[in-house]
Amino acid sequence: MSVLDAILSELARLRSGDEPIVSLYLDIRWSDEQQRDRVRLFLREELRRTRLRYREGSPGREGLLRTLVRMQRYVSERGRLADQNGLALFASEALGLWRPFFFHHSFRPELCTDHVPHLKQLARLADDGRPALVVVVDSNGAELYQVLLGALTVEESLRGFVPRRDKDEYNPGAAAHGRHFEREEKDVRHAETFVQRNRRRVVQEAEVLHARLPGSRLVLMGTAGNVAAFERELPGRLRAAVIARMPRPRRWESGNGSRKVAVVAGAQAALRECDRQAEAETVERVVKESLHGGLAVLGPDDVVAAVNEGRVERLVLEEDFARAGWRCTHCDALGPDAEAAEVCPYCGGALAVVHHLDEALVARTIGEGGAVEVVSHSNRLHSYDSVGAFLRQTSGTLRGSIAPA
Repeated sequence: MSVLDAILSELARLRSGDEPIVSLYLDIRWSDEQQRDRVRLFLREELRRTRLRYREGSPGREGLLRTLVRMQRYVSERGRLADQNGLALFASEALGLWRPFFFHHSFRPELCTDHVPHLKQLARLADDGRPALVVVVDSNGAELYQVLLGALTVEESLRGFVPRRDKDEYNPGAAAHGRHFEREEKDVRHAETFVQRNRRRVVQEAEVLHARLPGSRLVLMGTAGNVAAFERELPGRLRAAVIARMPRPRRWESGNGSRKVAVVAGAQAALRECDRQAEAETVERVVKESLHGGLAVLGPDDVVAAVNEGRVERLVLEEDFARAGWRCTHCDALGPDAEAAEVCPYCGGALAVVHHLDEALVARTIGEGGAVEVVSHSNRLHSYDSVGAFLRQTSGTLRGSIAPA
């Protein structure tokens, strides 16, 4: 489990009482003065709207207002120091909750108050932000970079000696003229031995780095010949993790800063393309599995029923899913339609409107040990109201049915 997965698991278990949990996502690229103004304007307007929604005397209002003031002050002060692109902040005075997280990844601006923290953007980052191991190879060895959540976390240079004929050529001396070519061939074989030794050393280090972060994807950079030769040395497990092969960026020799930027940009481009293909495959699998009566369901009714029963192994949710539902204030069951029932069909308890059903499903799934995959808009999944789920086990009741109390 990654650090971000552990954070999600911790946050997903939180539930508020009278005072709601505030979730704030911001794009904080402060080097752009216009972006800084946009953030200030967004935050000021969202704070004003939030205060208006909670009228004078409503439960938890005083604690909420203090939390909002603290948030505004924190963002203003942190703005002068932040060197990253995204802020995710979760807070509630009643729960003693104050958890700011900074990332190189930027977020879509969002400020929400709810009975659960809003985790969909963070869940997508955790799913799409798998680590990448970038190996820039040449005949002398390679440079290795580990990219995690848009930032370089490891940088190593593994280079060895390789004889060069322009400066390390062996002098044939007084040997006969006909033996010059024999000596030259031996020099070439000698150089190739050094090259292969360097490659194997890099492979060993790549195995160590890959083992530290299981699931890392490999991006190989260099000439086609060097990349192909290096890939042949990789064991099967690492070869299967290769997602892209690309030439070394043109900016490579222009300075260390540009080099790191090029590495991160190349890794992120490769990861985006890999994720795009993986999302399409996931959507196709969940649809086929459900239609064939397997361990999957489609649509809000069946997915919500499976979440209530604790059977969801992986929730598949479109990023633009928007639907209101209900939540039982007694047993915490969820419902897919805010106007479909007056009392909880499970326990007869009172119902509260859930304006962001997607966030409730995300929090419940993660809190029960399931995974969440937020995908881009897909016509295939959209035809089933933008949501599906892989299941741990089948249900004894008809899919989509809700047993009355």
